[in-house]
Amino acid sequence: MTSMTALKNLRPVVRSSLRLAVPAAVVLTVLLAGPAMADVPEGWSDPEDVSAMQFLLLLFLVPVGLALLISLAVYLPALARGEKIAPNSTPVDDQWFGGPRGGRAELQSSDAQEKGTGGASGNW
Repeated sequence: MTSMTALKNLRPVVRSSLRLAVPAAVVLTVLLAGPAMADVPEGWSDPEDVSAMQFLLLLFLVPVGLALLISLAVYLPALARGEKIAPNSTPVDDQWFGGPRGGRAELQSSDAQEKGTGGASGNW
């Protein structure tokens, strides 16, 4: 029971130290950030101010333009093949990447091949 009593007595001390630690961390951060507000050194160039139009162009139009280019790069091949890209369109039944264009009809049947050629048709 003594360890439980010691823990109960320690809780207010920990709480009060945490209440002091958070404001102290904020004040310390502000004091250490003071050199970041210094003027531009004499040897450096003083950049021109950015206009509102340049700001909007860089912040909004460039990301939107990149998103449109990426969307076109994704959807144009499907549109060129004649696929429907609408959300409610019927899905493609089978799609074989790298296979023959005519589907399975262009493949030779396994019965037409010579027996004993090995491969997946080998027997034990």
